[in-house]
Amino acid sequence: MHSRRIDLTHPFLDYILPTGSYCFATTGRIRVIVKVAESSEETVLDGFYDKVSVGETVETIGRTVTESDVVSYANATGCWLPIHTDREFAEETQYGERVVQGTFLLGLAEGLLYSNEPTGIRANAGMEAIQFHRPVFIDDTVHFEVEVLEKTPRDDHSGVVTLGVVGKNQAGATVVEYRTNLLMITEDAHETHD
Repeated sequence: MHSRRIDLTHPFLDYILPTGSYCFATTGRIRVIVKVAESSEETVLDGFYDKVSVGETVETIGRTVTESDVVSYANATGCWLPIHTDREFAEETQYGERVVQGTFLLGLAEGLLYSNEPTGIRANAGMEAIQFHRPVFIDDTVHFEVEVLEKTPRDDHSGVVTLGVVGKNQAGATVVEYRTNLLMITEDAHETHD
């Protein structure tokens, strides 16, 4: 059985696990579940434009959204709509409780999808066709499934990679989906600029 190092970008959550196994960990109020990949090859999120293949897929870990997340996001953006931040108001709506800001989910996807390792990603060149299918509530756990839809070369050293992103809750129901376009450089361009 092969092992693969899983680094969850937290000093207490660094494991060596067999492939195909699961890990459950808690740090503060964040709970994550990880399935160790069957392959040790790089994914689109770790690689470079010339290494990405159309049809390639990746699934993120799950992340439980907390009340602190909702309040912090409201503080950072000024999005204090009562459906997100006022418990009594939200209880009287068709949802019966507070709903997590949709744009928070888009940012969460970015955080879960991209590692802090060197990568060929240089810019988010845009998001398209964003659709919110159902609300996410405080204490829901979401993860994101990503597929490389297309590659469009710009020059000899870069191109745009279009990803289809689908966010799902703990029940496996789709909560959000969209396409994102990433400007990526080739591995040669990366090595030339180091």
